[in-house]
Amino acid sequence: MLGQELSKELVLGAGEQIKQLLSPVQEDHRNLVKKGLILFRQGSIYNVSTTSHTVSARVQDVTNVQVELDLDDFVLSTCTCPSETICRHRIATFLYVYASVDRVGTFVDNWKEEKPIDDVLKKHVRKASSFFTEEKEYEDSSLASWIAFFEREYDTWYEQVSSPHQLFQSLYYHYYSTLKQKAPKSPEMKQFFYVQASVTVFLKIIQLINETKPSDYMLQSIIFPYLDQLIENVSNAIREMKRYALPFALDPLLTDSVERFRELLHVGTNFQYERLQLYQLLWVELLRRDKFISIEREWLNAVQGQDSPFQNEYETALLHMNFLQSKDEELFKQIEGLSPTALPFTFYWVNDILNKKNWSRLSNWITYLLANTPDYLNSSLPFHEKRNTARYMLQVMRQYVDATGNHTLYEKACRQMLPYSYSEYNDYLLNKEEYKTWIELQSLLGFALSDFDTYVLKEIEKKQPGILLPLYAKSVQEEIKLKTRANYKMAVRYLKRMKSQYKKLKREEVWDNYIRQLAEEHKRLRALKEELTKGKLIHD
Repeated sequence: MLGQELSKELVLGAGEQIKQLLSPVQEDHRNLVKKGLILFRQGSIYNVSTTSHTVSARVQDVTNVQVELDLDDFVLSTCTCPSETICRHRIATFLYVYASVDRVGTFVDNWKEEKPIDDVLKKHVRKASSFFTEEKEYEDSSLASWIAFFEREYDTWYEQVSSPHQLFQSLYYHYYSTLKQKAPKSPEMKQFFYVQASVTVFLKIIQLINETKPSDYMLQSIIFPYLDQLIENVSNAIREMKRYALPFALDPLLTDSVERFRELLHVGTNFQYERLQLYQLLWVELLRRDKFISIEREWLNAVQGQDSPFQNEYETALLHMNFLQSKDEELFKQIEGLSPTALPFTFYWVNDILNKKNWSRLSNWITYLLANTPDYLNSSLPFHEKRNTARYMLQVMRQYVDATGNHTLYEKACRQMLPYSYSEYNDYLLNKEEYKTWIELQSLLGFALSDFDTYVLKEIEKKQPGILLPLYAKSVQEEIKLKTRANYKMAVRYLKRMKSQYKKLKREEVWDNYIRQLAEEHKRLRALKEELTKGKLIHD
């Protein structure tokens, strides 16, 4: 595993540093390496994790210690033991790493043969990366060069894949990791390289799906998580990019990216939503310039109307261009021609507006969403998809009304989306203490008193005594209709709550009339009469 995460050149370079720092002719240095070798052979190194240049590990010695190796500059490595210089724990951890790229015996033998160097050299130990000058594999300022490099690495990886059953896992963990390890050094170019590498792996996954025809289970359970993570990786890399002032050298790379990112539209028919999601993300965050949009519009208009299985993707991309240029009215007219089930495809746009807190523009989108929600909720989509859509839209509404103070809009949206908005509307009414409307909601959806938490009912009774009496009375009748002893007992429980409420309202005479009439109405139900008597609600 370590060999896949750390380059062999970096590990060997760190070994060269150690050879310069430790001399085999000095007894204390020989003892240090010997003790490190013993710890390594005893299997004392565990909990190992790596980045591209560092290794973190625990070493079991007399006491446990934490080691952090800097393979690029070994003298910066640290250990929690008392030693302030290179210790046996750092040597043991390095040998553990070295074993992933070569025989440990080879390193020790080579070290023993080293000639001593003077102290001056030790003060100027070179970084590991300087020991091996790799031949440049691509031009930093050329996207075409990057892509050619990606393809060469892909061909090399594909030839080495041992099992077709691990194809997608290997693509993500081996091929993708190799690309990221060879990113440019400058922070902003490195992050853009990560973006392009992530897009490349995303495209390769779709291409492999086209070739291998995996099962539905594999598509959803194994492949989808990789695509989802790649989208997240792109988002994270872009966020890191924006921490820096982007260099002018990035402009030609962005121009060439217009065509590169376009491949997401027609690389294959699988995972349409995810392909469009990544396409939209890249355009919103990286290519939101009129000159790029003009290039894309020209191409999309040229392919419109052609007999292609990707017409939906092309139409959505054209809509996205309108969104990027804030042509919302034109966009709304175009969307009218789409299926009602396409509504969630607009959510990326809504989210972008929301993140920018452009409340005036969001107002128009909310009007559009509310107007088109009924057709979506009346479609044949599964309940959970409609529920998820309602939840998202109400989250947007909540942020909008909190910013603008238009709280009636939120309640209107909740009403319109019932029953899919029940949870949000229920909480809203309870928080606003609109108990009468809350009772109407429960009755509308057919909920019984037994469906509610006792705490909620007590809070309502405490704040507004008597408001639940109609609901209790209805529940009593429903329990009695079922004509079982258990239902009669439940009816008695509700009746006791009613009696308590009437007493708080000082309307005992109303209660007396109600219970007398109820007992008379059901006098032939002997079991009910027995339960009423046991509950001391009536007397023989």
